[in-house]
Amino acid sequence: MTDAYYLSPELYDAVYADVVADIAPHVALLKQAGGPALELCAGNGRLLLPALDAGLSCDALDLSTEMLGSLRAKLVARGWQERAEGGAWRFKHTDGRQLGVHAGDMRDFSLPAHYSVIVIGFNSFLHNLTQDAQLATLRCCRHHLTSGGRLVLSAFHPSAEKLIEWSQGERMFKDLPAGDGRVRLWDLAQDDRVEQVRNMTRRIEFTDAAGAVTRRETVTFSLRYAYKPEMELLLHVAGFSRWEARPAFEGYFTDAGEPAGERALREGDVIAWTAWKD
Repeated sequence: MTDAYYLSPELYDAVYADVVADIAPHVALLKQAGGPALELCAGNGRLLLPALDAGLSCDALDLSTEMLGSLRAKLVARGWQERAEGGAWRFKHTDGRQLGVHAGDMRDFSLPAHYSVIVIGFNSFLHNLTQDAQLATLRCCRHHLTSGGRLVLSAFHPSAEKLIEWSQGERMFKDLPAGDGRVRLWDLAQDDRVEQVRNMTRRIEFTDAAGAVTRRETVTFSLRYAYKPEMELLLHVAGFSRWEARPAFEGYFTDAGEPAGERALREGDVIAWTAWKD
């Protein structure tokens, strides 16, 4: 894991413009948090900014200084006043709300505050590519929770069928409007199913209104997925004694996503994990 995210803030905004299904549940979670909140891997604010626009407050931490620079610019554009404070940036709104924006690693961060809820959204936990890294993140989160506080993270549960399907050659992942043209993404997955690591090569292509290609980018990234029993063991070893796993969304990667309710978990689900610090 490095401090450079695999997408620039501009590319991130373009290729994930359609990922909105988790925004309303994220806002609802922060509304009923009952105390200070922290979002890890906050990036440039895809989840954080809608929560702030809804009148909430939430601290943010991310490893990428480039993404945090984009987030800070977006906050200032929304009327938040910025001041540097040690290794962090403090922001204050005209209505009195305050928040901290921190550069840090989810595996090893140290903040002065403790939180009622810590959130890791959108598969970001899976950027921990070893069990040691996963445990370090979980332990660090537990340390920063208040007694009775919750860690809430979302992560896809692997589907054997989908792992095989998406490793048989390059496939189009999505085709979205972008300005007057389109942005198209193709993914090629190479899986190490022993280490449970998926190595992705993603081609990104922008076209104008006439369909002519105006820009091409190729990026790579890796994710380490965890099966449900393994994740439960990780939480236990990290010091959590109580947790639950529920389906997060149907159609998580589309704007048609709806809460999946109380049905049983299935392969390929995005799981909403909640773990309490008792």
